[in-house]
Amino acid sequence: MTKTFRCAIVTPTEAVLDTEVSYVTFPAWDGQTGIMAGRSPFLARLGLGPVRLDFADGGSRWFLIDGGFAQMQEDTLSLLTEYAVGAESLNVPDAERELGTALKAPPEGVGREQADRQTARVRAKLALARSSAGRPI
Repeated sequence: MTKTFRCAIVTPTEAVLDTEVSYVTFPAWDGQTGIMAGRSPFLARLGLGPVRLDFADGGSRWFLIDGGFAQMQEDTLSLLTEYAVGAESLNVPDAERELGTALKAPPEGVGREQADRQTARVRAKLALARSSAGRPI
């Protein structure tokens, strides 16, 4: 039987997910990180990118996260992030429209760095939406 551990994805406004998983891969600030049951405790800064959750029954789910921290403690992985969205709620046409808007000049009062971060997030959303739809990224 596959060993499992608990994984929670939490944003400032909601608990997005709390479930048992067999493997998780997530974007740390310095690269993609994979976690299995029995991992020693750690704390890591999160980056922007996809999270894959694998379940003991062979299924998996994908999310997009942006920023925050990951903590592994006592067989529980907590992803505390500024932003999280499930791949199942993304679609290519909406993400393409959102990217078109993001590529225009930033709105009044929005700094270049903030606008660039938003554009990067939208590009990541589009890539995950395309991947989930079976289209090339």
